Amino acid sequence: MSVKSVLVTGFEPFGGHTKNVSAEVARRLSDLTEIVHPWTGTSVPVSVTMDVLSVDRKGACKTAARIRNGETYDAILHLGLCERCEHPQIERLARDRMDMRIPDNLGRQVRETPLDGEGDRGIWVDPSRWPANAFNVPFHLSTNAGAYLCNETFFETLKSLGETTQKPLPPPCVFVHLPDAHRLPVEASTAFSQHVLAFLLHPTPNVPVHVVAGYLSDGMGKHLIAKRSPGEFDAGSWEFPGGKIEAGESWAASVERELREELRLDVTGRHLLGTVVRDVGTTTYAVHLVRCDWSGALDRLALDVHDAVAWVNLTDSDRPWAGRDAEFHSLICDLTHNQVEASPSSVIARSSLMERGT
Repeated sequence: MSVKSVLVTGFEPFGGHTKNVSAEVARRLSDLTEIVHPWTGTSVPVSVTMDVLSVDRKGACKTAARIRNGETYDAILHLGLCERCEHPQIERLARDRMDMRIPDNLGRQVRETPLDGEGDRGIWVDPSRWPANAFNVPFHLSTNAGAYLCNETFFETLKSLGETTQKPLPPPCVFVHLPDAHRLPVEASTAFSQHVLAFLLHPTPNVPVHVVAGYLSDGMGKHLIAKRSPGEFDAGSWEFPGGKIEAGESWAASVERELREELRLDVTGRHLLGTVVRDVGTTTYAVHLVRCDWSGALDRLALDVHDAVAWVNLTDSDRPWAGRDAEFHSLICDLTHNQVEASPSSVIARSSLMERGT
């Protein structure tokens, strides 16, 4: 069995702390030589690269620089401290926003500023499908990684991964906020983080079919959905249009081809916003929502596998949805609303949010 290469990062102390639990956990994980496969129970050999990041702009961009310099890993796990969390928090989205409540360790304090102005970045695994009883402690899912160095690091890493050419998708990456050691012992946080690593390397019980779905905005708070035609799979249901990633394709090339074939629409796949996993019979589908730039006019769209399209917003949610596309709709509505209100993003599925990050 091949050795899986993983990168685990934590942070130096900041803001008056003398220790940072994320660095302590990262150091402990550096001794790992194997993990337990979360679905089969077999041992998987691993090689861990550990890095304790400085709490400044250089530290936040260090992992992204590794990726752009050609370093490759089978999974990346970022760890950070959440001072108010009672339980670990798995982040599903990095926000395109910095608003630092305290300066970093070099005195930098950025307020109410986009990171690149191109929008939030999401992950391409689905932790909502990871069984809670496989973990040693309860955890929460969130799409609010805060607006400090944790979010900046997560954003820069996801951005750099999305700009690489791995096919069909880059290696998985998540950010985990850990409670302080007085709330959850370091040993428990280490065990939890090890479980997350195992699921990052094996996100689903079997190899999924990867599917892309396009998010197209009209620039005024609405997004495009399409209704499946009679005779098609999920006939009569509304979806974000897209389709299966073909062999040798990247996620970006796939969404561009699919929307050209289905709607005769020219788009450019920009970045991934989130992923949901869906089982249909014995087949598992991982559906990846992709933010797209587009050109053309709605009245010129060609309909092939669909018989209708519509621009919708939050008030248009009461309709039959294909698969878990209602969750994508909810995510987009939340992100659109929060861009207008300049408030924190909500979760990909509203029922998943239990606690905000720092």
